[in-house]
Order: sequence, then structure tokens, then C-alpha cells
Amino acid sequence: AAVQHLVERGHRRIALAGRATPTTPRLRAGYEAAVEALGLEPAPPWPAAGPGPLSEADLFARTLEYLCEAVTAGGVSAALIHSDTDAIMLIPRLQARGVRVPEDLAVITYDDEVAGLADVPLSAVAPAKREVGARAAGLLLERLTAAGGGQAEDDGPRQHVDLLPRLTIRS
Repeated sequence: AAVQHLVERGHRRIALAGRATPTTPRLRAGYEAAVEALGLEPAPPWPAAGPGPLSEADLFARTLEYLCEAVTAGGVSAALIHSDTDAIMLIPRLQARGVRVPEDLAVITYDDEVAGLADVPLSAVAPAKREVGARAAGLLLERLTAAGGGQAEDDGPRQHVDLLPRLTIRS
């Protein structure tokens, strides 16, 4: 939904940047699928990996350099940044280097925990955290109230539930 939203606003090169978290592989897969499905030119690859583990400061500096270069030389006009806290910290540094947000670089964040509090309110993709908690609690209650009070050797079939995130547009 985020890439589609940016394309609808005229963006054709959209970057993805962010730290490595358990969510990152799914974010990258969704981003790459959307870029391919929409026939977009891929943005320059994000150089998150290095010869060894990166400190938070090094990762932040590398992300800042990547985004500045992607905008000024790579024709990138939008970025998906994971997480919104990182995006909020990056924006003033991008602006200090002459990259105007959202004029030169439209930003959508992932998590939507504090994106609405930014100086430039940020559009954000919000995972269905409340729904995850409600589903988990429901499954737990089902198991506890099942025959034997959930003490049976077989607690029932494993369940996999995919919940779609929500895109909140703020700017």
C-alpha cells in the first residue's frame, strides 16, 4: 500500500532503508514485490551490510549518506524508512544537507508509534499490533478452556495468521 500510494503521487524511484529487525525481511519482500509489480526502476541498493557488525551510530550515518546520495545522484524522490523513530532523527540531518522533506524526498515510515509527532508529520505503515494481541489472547483462552484446561499433550493445531498493516496518510 505504501509503494502504491507513493506511485499515485508521481514517485517512480522509491528507496527502502532501515535497521535489521525481525520485521525487515518481510518489509523488504513486500517492497521488492511492489516495485516489480508496478514496473518501477529499483532504487540503488541500501548498503546496510558491512564487513562486520555496525554500531547504531555507524548504521545511522550510513543510512543518512545513502539517502542523501540516492536523492541527489540517484533520482530517488521517496523512501520507506524503518522505523519512524529513525526517520524522525534522519529528517533534520537530511534537511541540513539540503534535502527537503517532503519536497525533495517523500517519506513513509514503518511502525507508526511516533510518526505523527514529527516536526513534519509522517505518513506511516502501522502493523496490526492490537489485533495481534487480541488474536493471541483469544487463542490462549481457547486453549485454557479446552477439555483438560489446556493440559492435554496436544494443544491443538498450530495456527498461522497474516494480518495486514494499515497506511495512515499525514502529509
